[in-house]
Amino acid sequence: MAYLQLKNIEKFFGEHRAIKGIDLEIKQGEFVVFVGPSGCGKSTLLRLIAGLEPIDNGTLSLDGRDITSLPSSKRDLAMVFQSYALYPHMTVYQNMSFALKLAGVDPKIIREKVDKAAAILDLARYLERTPKELSGGQRQRVAIGRAIVRDPKVFLFDEPLSNLDAALRVQTRIEIAKLHRELGATTIYVTHDQVEAMTLADRVVVLRDGQIEQHGSPLELYDRPANRFVAQFIGTPSMNVVPLDAAPQLLSGASQAPSDGFVGVRPEHVLLGDVQPGSVPVTVELVESLGVETLTYVRLPNDVQLVSRGAERSRLQPGQQTHVAFDQNFIHYFDAAGKSRAPAPGVSA
Repeated sequence: MAYLQLKNIEKFFGEHRAIKGIDLEIKQGEFVVFVGPSGCGKSTLLRLIAGLEPIDNGTLSLDGRDITSLPSSKRDLAMVFQSYALYPHMTVYQNMSFALKLAGVDPKIIREKVDKAAAILDLARYLERTPKELSGGQRQRVAIGRAIVRDPKVFLFDEPLSNLDAALRVQTRIEIAKLHRELGATTIYVTHDQVEAMTLADRVVVLRDGQIEQHGSPLELYDRPANRFVAQFIGTPSMNVVPLDAAPQLLSGASQAPSDGFVGVRPEHVLLGDVQPGSVPVTVELVESLGVETLTYVRLPNDVQLVSRGAERSRLQPGQQTHVAFDQNFIHYFDAAGKSRAPAPGVSA
């Protein structure tokens, strides 16, 4: 049975139908990430769940209780915002305890809850500081701690790492993953960063234009995308997708796709090197040497661009000629509408 259930959820802003009949079931203790391009509706959907926006149609239930029309304060959810939303004149302790104080919780219990959360988040030594005395990562941990002390049924995160620099994003992401393991709390996390989605989620929900395109485990979406949009959205660099007739010599067999369809190949399955059966000549356009891997952008004679990912360092230079081939075991086929025709044969079922 679903712990949090969304049934035909809709949201309108004037005539614009922003959320288009979302159906989703989330299990207790599950870490679910909403991901998608800007404007896809992921933050709006989170706000509907939180009660910060009214639901126009559909029902929302939590632990068997209909919470569709309840105010946010009665939903037993806690939200962590991108902007931290801390009170600047309050100490860390006061910020973390404020909601409990308003609820009339015994001061001794408040102290116990705040001290426990502070210990988990390594904030114990900062409890008497104000937010201006903290780094961005510490402020975000305070916002998370404020949610923890409420002991909600569901944690909601709205792009919590967007304001942090690269190093802090990685560190805070690790802390959030560790926190989830320790608390076992049901969590919904919104991000535009697919690396966060792939590394944090038990299940990723890919949204586009107010609808769910596909949901599943991170590797399920990576290996078996339902359509061209998911295939190209999940994975960095994006999957190479080209018209089927753009590189017929690279395909040993294309019976799974119609003549007006597309072929998709992940960069790690685009092979560069010497002439071999099925390979074609290409011109190197750009080489990105990242240390642990090398990304090489090449262009086919018919002007189609491909990107290849290799684990070894490359001697290739822009303007040089080389040859490209596809690993035939990892080719995806899509029809003209972008729907997947079949998983790549090298991908386990």
